[in-house]
Amino acid sequence: MPKTTTNYSFKKPLYSENADVAVLNENMDVLDDILTPTVSSNIPPPTVSKGKVSEVLGWIANRIKAITGQSSWYTDPSVTLEDCKAHMQSGSHTNATVAAAGFMSAADKQKLDYATNEYTSSRLMIRDSNGRAKVQAPSDSYDIANKSYVDNNFVPKNTASTLNAVLTAYSNTSYTTKQVRNIVIWTSGDTPPSTSNGDIVIKVF
Repeated sequence: MPKTTTNYSFKKPLYSENADVAVLNENMDVLDDILTPTVSSNIPPPTVSKGKVSEVLGWIANRIKAITGQSSWYTDPSVTLEDCKAHMQSGSHTNATVAAAGFMSAADKQKLDYATNEYTSSRLMIRDSNGRAKVQAPSDSYDIANKSYVDNNFVPKNTASTLNAVLTAYSNTSYTTKQVRNIVIWTSGDTPPSTSNGDIVIKVF
């Protein structure tokens, strides 16, 4: 009784047996079937790398399908690696807009690279390691006011100061001459205290 191989059961006649053409032919038929396997790409490769020819080919086909993203391993990919290479080298990709996703333009990348915490014109603002950033003195009603401007134009908290501007009192039909009626000290809360025409409110927190 001949022995057989481990994986494909090829018959191995014993040295004491006579050669049998039928056995040789049977082995050839098995080998012919092995070399023309039906490949299935549905099973991903296991952690081991050893397997029958049909299994290994199936594992490779499974990985090809995963890479191309197609429904089968033999379907042409929508974009080839050469397409990707040419696309990246040509720089012909579409830049992102407010309405569509895309890539960043060189001009926008430069804006990010040039961001600074200094008061440099036409640069994006970025805070420093202490969370601070600088701006120039304001010139418009909606400009940001920096500390220097505030210190030079407003009385600091708990600091005595002499009024150096003209105080214009209020007048209406209730009284005939302009006058300052009351000085109201506002000490806390988000809402100022109740006042009337002619009152001056001083906020001291």
